[in-house]
Amino acid sequence: MRRLMSATRWRARRVSGSLGGWIMDRLFNRLAYARLRGRRHVLCVGDSHLRVMRHVCVPGAWIRVTSVDGATASGVLNPNSQTHALSIFTARLSRAKPWQVVLVELGEVDCGFVIWHRAQRHDLSVEEQLAYTLDSYVAFIETVRGMGFRQVLVLSAPLPTIGDDPLEWGEVANLRAEVTATQRERTDLTLRFNAQLSERCRALGGVCFVDATTGHLNPVTGLVDQRFVRSTSYDHHLAGEPYARLIAQELGGMWSSAERDSR
Repeated sequence: MRRLMSATRWRARRVSGSLGGWIMDRLFNRLAYARLRGRRHVLCVGDSHLRVMRHVCVPGAWIRVTSVDGATASGVLNPNSQTHALSIFTARLSRAKPWQVVLVELGEVDCGFVIWHRAQRHDLSVEEQLAYTLDSYVAFIETVRGMGFRQVLVLSAPLPTIGDDPLEWGEVANLRAEVTATQRERTDLTLRFNAQLSERCRALGGVCFVDATTGHLNPVTGLVDQRFVRSTSYDHHLAGEPYARLIAQELGGMWSSAERDSR
């Protein structure tokens, strides 16, 4: 009987959560509701690092997140990828409205693992893999821009927090054990990725690059500042509170400047 009651409560919670999500999505897509509350409705799609957006508070913004663990910039256009990121993102974007803002974030998995792994495995240069990754990612961004949203934002890829000792790698130890690149090398690649991505977004037109990476770089060590590193090695994502605050500052400042310029 207790097991039956427990299973019933679990199902009830799932139904309640699904219903709540459905209601929130309906409200999120109502232009009249956005105008009534005077808010931007910001849809975010990206990898697991984007979950921090659920804790980003910017006045006048309602943020909803669709994240896919392990999604990559290089594989985002591959319909047969293991993560199925393309189909998930496409389905969510197809339900979005043109008056909404869309924010995209990918690249950490590429700069921290995939680019190095492919270069080692196929005896190719890291620069070749970097260019291939950016080409794929920018093609996806172009597709999003072509859907006619009010604004398309691209959030910079975060710096790697994983050190050089495999014993410190926690949850991703087995996945990234084949990569021999040091944290410094992975950090430098991430910075190059973001710099080139910023230039490509500017060249596209209608796409705004949001740099939240420079703010968590320690200029002395050249690596991620320890304020943004979690106390446990079993989670390689940036520490949520300072990262969310940094993103909020960047977005808030950008929108405030845009509003002043439009007056």
